[in-house]
Amino acid sequence: MVSFAKVPDSGSSPLWLVGLLFAGFLAESCAGGAGEDAMGPGSGGAAPGVGGIVEGSGGVGASSGGGSSSGGTSSSTGGTGGATGEGSGGASTGGTSTGSAASGGGSSGGSGGGTSGSCKRGVAYGHHSVADLTALSPGISFWYNWDFRPDAALRGGAYRELGIEYIPMIWGGGTDVSAARRDIPEQAQVLLGYNEPNFGSQANMSAAEAALRWPELEELAEARGLKLVSPAVNFCGGDCQDTDPFHYLDEFFERCEGCRVDAIAIHIYVGCSPPGDNKAEWLIGHVENYKSRYSLPLWLTEFACDNATSLDEQEAFLRDAVQYLEAEPRIERYAWFAGRADNVPFVDLLGADGELTSLGEAYVNAPKNPECDR
Repeated sequence: MVSFAKVPDSGSSPLWLVGLLFAGFLAESCAGGAGEDAMGPGSGGAAPGVGGIVEGSGGVGASSGGGSSSGGTSSSTGGTGGATGEGSGGASTGGTSTGSAASGGGSSGGSGGGTSGSCKRGVAYGHHSVADLTALSPGISFWYNWDFRPDAALRGGAYRELGIEYIPMIWGGGTDVSAARRDIPEQAQVLLGYNEPNFGSQANMSAAEAALRWPELEELAEARGLKLVSPAVNFCGGDCQDTDPFHYLDEFFERCEGCRVDAIAIHIYVGCSPPGDNKAEWLIGHVENYKSRYSLPLWLTEFACDNATSLDEQEAFLRDAVQYLEAEPRIERYAWFAGRADNVPFVDLLGADGELTSLGEAYVNAPKNPECDR
């Protein structure tokens, strides 16, 4: 078991980070709709969607919110810069393994402990039919739905027959942890922490509150033998506990010294029209920033281009993103948002019941790490 770990300050800024910091001043906000999660807030809370981006820089805006088909609550606004690592994206303090002080990484893994040789592609979506999951199954190894119970149509166990892992989440401070202890499927292996607690429209918890409540999740994970993933953060604009995910995580870890966290969850929504040939350039820049700052494995549990003007543009972004994520050893898991959504343009992997869209076919059929046997 390990807790958080931060990488020591390198003393210099990589070129991509300098560019993102400069471009991060070009912020544009966008507002969104509202809608309660179909499963109800008592069952795990609301599912997320997307808000604003930093235009031209790939800076992330608010990824909370969304329309009724995704089950999201309201979208937020704006975004801060694409990269907020101070100077180098590093920090001169931090890093522990459970119960011990360190100066930047220690036994929690300077290389991040990523599992590049495993299957790590998934989807964030909470309204699958059996036919939907069957269509996705050749290309994904897991899904989650912002709840601690599988989607209603899948609770009979069809996902196990398809060899797809279900990953439960404790969505926020109001989630019934006792019910989760009872209802999380026996085969579960991982527990996701709070969903975007730095967003007022999502879990809406200060870093101090999240740290205070974290022992509940530790106890649940210990009782059920689950790997424990941090609160999932993103840049936020508008109604926020904290606009900066790095600041939020740093404060959470400072207040939760010695707490168990086995991986860090992040959400990234960016533009997909950078000046270069790689349409996922800005997403890659964000991941590199998290890599430089923290040494734990990274779980990218929501991502998409949030300003695509066509399906072709979104698909080009998806292909470049997946190629990078499959090859990057620090990325332990990643999940596309979403199966179906009405709050982000051109992101649907699913069309009619059990049918893949052309984007879904691209995601399912994209090359995987050679050691993934799906």
